[in-house]
Amino acid sequence: IYRVSLFGILPVGDAILKVGEMQDYNGQQVYHLSATANSLRWSAKMFNAYATLDSYIDINTYDPILFRQKAVITNEKVINKEIYYDQKNGIMTLNNIRRQIPPHTQDPLSAIFALRRVDFDKIKDIEMSINTNQENYILKGTAEQKKLSINKKIYKIILAEAQIKRRDKNPYHRSNITMILLQKEENIPILIKVFASGILINAKLIDIK
Repeated sequence: IYRVSLFGILPVGDAILKVGEMQDYNGQQVYHLSATANSLRWSAKMFNAYATLDSYIDINTYDPILFRQKAVITNEKVINKEIYYDQKNGIMTLNNIRRQIPPHTQDPLSAIFALRRVDFDKIKDIEMSINTNQENYILKGTAEQKKLSINKKIYKIILAEAQIKRRDKNPYHRSNITMILLQKEENIPILIKVFASGILINAKLIDIK
């Protein structure tokens, strides 16, 4: 469970991220990832929004084959997406429009799933393709191992910093992302900072169930 804040100080919502559950999808075994986000009660009077995300990932390649998104803003604007990824042929389909994609293109949930599985003892550079809106983006950055002492106990953490930009090198569609991950059997994101369009958004881990 993550607390989402604007500008790093103003809490506006909570997001719940569920780990992948193995399911059957059209006769194929997949990991089903899901996330929900809702406005906090106090902020709903000014800005009421909620969203649900679902990603279905091939258990062998860890690439997404289907991504669904529904977002409702102030009970008026509704955003629905259903994206199919043909990773073998390098094609994604959104609203019956087909686009070419690079190999191993990710959606937001599958990208987090991929980072959770990275062996940062061996890998220091991060690079992946992302597309949920017809344009191909690249996430590229570096990861640094650090140690954190809390109550005399030492924790291994990863500081990952990356930039997301369009592959066509459009200078106006860029964002910066910083993540702190707790390094265990799988890497657990404990803080995510995204700076895009002049706005800083934080997601801080507040509970695990």
